[in-house]
Amino acid sequence: MSKDEDIFWYHGKLSREAAENILNEDGRPDGSFLVRESNSSSGDFVLSVRHNNDVSHFQIRRHTEDAFFSIDESTKIHGLESLIEHYVNTKGVLSEGLSLTVPVKGDAPPDNSRRHGRTNLLHRATSQGNYTIVSELLKTGYRHEAKNQNGQTAVHLASMNGKDDILRKLIEYGASVNLRDTAGYTPLHYACQNNYASTVRLLVQVGNANIQSRNTETGAVPLHESASRGHKEVVKELLSLNAPVNPRDQENRLPSHLARKNGFIECAEILENYQCPAPRTHKSQWYHGTLDRSEAETIIKQFNTKDGTFLVRWSDRNKEPVLTLISENLFYNYIIRKQDDYLFIDNGPYLESLEHIVEYYSFIPDGLPTVLQTPVPPKPKPPLPEFSTIPRQKKKSGGVKSQQDILNITESQSLKYPSQFQNIQFTTNFSNNNNYMTNENEEDYIPLEQLHLGNVIGEGEFGSVYKGTYTKRNNEVINVAIKTLRNEQIETNRGAFLSEAHVMMKLNHHCVVKLIGLSVGRPLLMVQELVALGSMLHYIILYKDRINPDYEFKIWAAQIACGMNYLEEQRFIHRDLAARNILLASQHQAKISDFGLSRALGTDHEYYRAMQGGKWPLKWYAPESYNYGQFSHKSDVWSFGVTIWEMYSFGDVPYGEMKGSDAIKVIEDGDRLKQPEACPDRIYEVMMKCWEYDAENRPTFKELLDFFSSDSDYMNIRELLPEANLA
Repeated sequence: MSKDEDIFWYHGKLSREAAENILNEDGRPDGSFLVRESNSSSGDFVLSVRHNNDVSHFQIRRHTEDAFFSIDESTKIHGLESLIEHYVNTKGVLSEGLSLTVPVKGDAPPDNSRRHGRTNLLHRATSQGNYTIVSELLKTGYRHEAKNQNGQTAVHLASMNGKDDILRKLIEYGASVNLRDTAGYTPLHYACQNNYASTVRLLVQVGNANIQSRNTETGAVPLHESASRGHKEVVKELLSLNAPVNPRDQENRLPSHLARKNGFIECAEILENYQCPAPRTHKSQWYHGTLDRSEAETIIKQFNTKDGTFLVRWSDRNKEPVLTLISENLFYNYIIRKQDDYLFIDNGPYLESLEHIVEYYSFIPDGLPTVLQTPVPPKPKPPLPEFSTIPRQKKKSGGVKSQQDILNITESQSLKYPSQFQNIQFTTNFSNNNNYMTNENEEDYIPLEQLHLGNVIGEGEFGSVYKGTYTKRNNEVINVAIKTLRNEQIETNRGAFLSEAHVMMKLNHHCVVKLIGLSVGRPLLMVQELVALGSMLHYIILYKDRINPDYEFKIWAAQIACGMNYLEEQRFIHRDLAARNILLASQHQAKISDFGLSRALGTDHEYYRAMQGGKWPLKWYAPESYNYGQFSHKSDVWSFGVTIWEMYSFGDVPYGEMKGSDAIKVIEDGDRLKQPEACPDRIYEVMMKCWEYDAENRPTFKELLDFFSSDSDYMNIRELLPEANLA
């Protein structure tokens, strides 16, 4: 199919009926085929094939404006002629017994759908910089979309040689500036590689070139190309044209990384010191607080069903913001992830805030089905999401500054504050706060002025968790996690919050998150060790490709069992053991966190009975817990089984979209969570033992620790449990 005479199977705007008539003509063998334009989807094509005296039709989908096509979800190929060649050479892939054999004679496919072609007069005139010949050829209707043997159009050639006059003329005649050649580069990539700043501006401003086009092999965007070569003027030009400063290639490298790696320090510093323009949108226009998927979709339907209608919400399940939008009557939900101080969607660029996310995707779809166009405003005004920084409070000679000095919030600054800290009455008489710490060690008390809150890194039962710093009495500054009590819960849950703190201050184990101290003014703050990688659940979902289930999962399971065995020895029950409440200090160190539901057992009791209702995580609860409110080490074992199931299912939700009440019915009927694909039989057998209906038949945490720590498929896991008593 690589020969020119083998690509004349294209039949333009042929109708379905006409295609069937041609393929059903007498003498046509099975496997006869043709390609035609799609009548229902602009830019797409249809492959029509004769098979068993009938005609089958296959939609050929175009991806973006470029020449990438697919028939099935797993096969995306550059060039329509390459796609057809693929299915001719892999007989039977389209359908069982169906193959492409004989093309029905037609025309060659359109130039802008092809991967490569042959050098023509326009290519040669452009390479030579002959503006006169190029102009005359274009006046005669010469095909400006034609590609040479490298898949390059005249626009590619003009861009790589900085021929702005020719490039402008090509754009004037409608030539596309976004096609990729066989190496995966667009004309803008070449202008950046060759240090043509004026060509870059012409392509973007006049030709509407996609400033974020990715190379198909490396994922590099134009800013990567210029930065890696130290082209400072082109870098500045791209930034002035609103290119995001921190795009990522397939290896997650930023342009500044490449510039520094290649020794272009000045160029790296331009990128590292660049201040992004303030976004022109605001959270109040589209942020809705906590909504589940169905609620978000219902709100959008009621507001507007036009393409690009959107909102941003907080997902209780993922503990992260989610962008929900509609396109062609289909809904899409994108988790907005967090890495260090940046936010991102999928493989998109690192951006500074939710506002920057919304503004960026309002101009460039970059993987989304459409740009964001119509925000759905919230009703009533919701709390703002917590991706902000609270200013460090300063000491005042002779005592603490006044409340107004501490807050010092102007109208414009208040918009940057996390919502739960707006309108909070900060207590300034720190000496009186010790009343809340009756019988507690004074060393556990941390004045508010010694803490600095940074960005939100998670959500707990009672409030947000911030990354921050703690300036100790010897002036040593350490990184910490700072847990807060939500504004509306300050009075009602103050005692429970302090109870959680008192629980954690008594615990000291390498598999349990360590509490450092409390700041008990208003707001209430709990200061604990900062666990570097954050939630195990988020890590599993985000870095699935980095995890070996037979290695990391067994290590984490052993460490969770080790920490829970310690809690059992200390006569504490957790009551909220789940993957979301396991934190990773490293890829090989898990720690149990979030003791918001913990209770200490009395010396004469083996279980705790909950006397209050509330929002219970029913899908993780044992039968005696959801039926009678009874919690014990054995009910924690049931939750341990669900936690291990979450790991081996790579972050799936237990029981899927079922409500908690429906999950209870499944359990009562004798069914259990199904075995995940990555879960070995012997691990699943342990899960099933954890889910014994009779609590007494479940294993102890000591037995679970022994089971997971004795596994030696890859290494002696006991080496990662140095403090456990494994004798």
